[in-house]
Amino acid sequence: MATSSPPVIDLDDPRFSQVFELPANPAGGRDSAFRIKYVDYGYRNEAHPEQENVLLFFPPLMASRLLHVTKDELGKKHKIRIISLDRPGIGGTDAAAPDKRLGLWREAVPALLAHLGIQHVSMACHSCGTIWALDMVLHHPELLHPQRPYLAIGAPWILPSHTGSTALSVVKLLPAGLIGQADKLARLVNNHIAPVIGTSTALSLSVVAKMSSATLLNESGGRQGDAEDVKLEEGMGPKIMERIYAEGVQGLSSEAVLLMQKVGSEPGWGDWGDYDELVPRLASKLRAAGERVRVDVFYAEKDSLIGNGGSKGPKWMDECWSAPGCDDVIEYRSRVVEGADHDTVWNLRWGAVQEMFTRVGGSVDASPEL
Repeated sequence: MATSSPPVIDLDDPRFSQVFELPANPAGGRDSAFRIKYVDYGYRNEAHPEQENVLLFFPPLMASRLLHVTKDELGKKHKIRIISLDRPGIGGTDAAAPDKRLGLWREAVPALLAHLGIQHVSMACHSCGTIWALDMVLHHPELLHPQRPYLAIGAPWILPSHTGSTALSVVKLLPAGLIGQADKLARLVNNHIAPVIGTSTALSLSVVAKMSSATLLNESGGRQGDAEDVKLEEGMGPKIMERIYAEGVQGLSSEAVLLMQKVGSEPGWGDWGDYDELVPRLASKLRAAGERVRVDVFYAEKDSLIGNGGSKGPKWMDECWSAPGCDDVIEYRSRVVEGADHDTVWNLRWGAVQEMFTRVGGSVDASPEL
């Protein structure tokens, strides 16, 4: 009996390679247009766009728009339209220096959404995408859905000073120039080292490279069931990573410099220092605007970068969100995703992404219970 071919997805689908040009802004110090490549897939209803639940996804350090295109059918099932952008210097998006990246995105993302006729979104992120998502919520809370203002964070990035990670603490001490070689290091580990000795062992050789590698690959072995969508995601993982590297990851270097707070002499991300500073600022801004938000954090059970769920780093993260005077406008919840690691927390096999989609799609009420 002939065996059926494994499911595939067409990476040349035009929905996965949309282009937007942010007009020049001489007053803001940008004299030319800025090219951005993005994906726009999942559920569409052009006759009744109000029925689309838009999810704006901020990817991890690899920062590619392509990382979750295998969730196209899941998006259609939950009536979710998924938008995700290549960050500067990745794939088809123009490059930007580390100190310009966050400010540029505060301008670009609202402009892209306006171009697409999208008023409100839910947001989700993975790992260092947390920095970008929180910066966007802080500066543009009006983008959140007015009835279901929602942010989902998977395996959040947490600085080594809060986690006790020895390897990452060493990386934090490296000069920006060395961290800025992350794109070359990642390509070396991804193409030559990890396939031979395994990604986990390669971590000891290059922590920064690990943070940008194989976010779609499952390293735990076994499969929880044989659902077609799980098989599609796991089968397509290597092909997607190959496409990402072929399109270019030079921006990974600037991304890593930003990630490790090596931009300029003052520590911090953009105009805020860390999550413990951001949360009270966000609460004050929401309160003044009469707005609110629900934040769900999904920790990986086994996380070699920030610590396993329930360890020092995740506990610190939880404490940031329980700051006094914030719970009237921020509803915060966290849980541990059994079986997942830092790279795979949003993989279909573990169920967290399905849970998140039910809230974005309105199957479960995502409005803050405040």
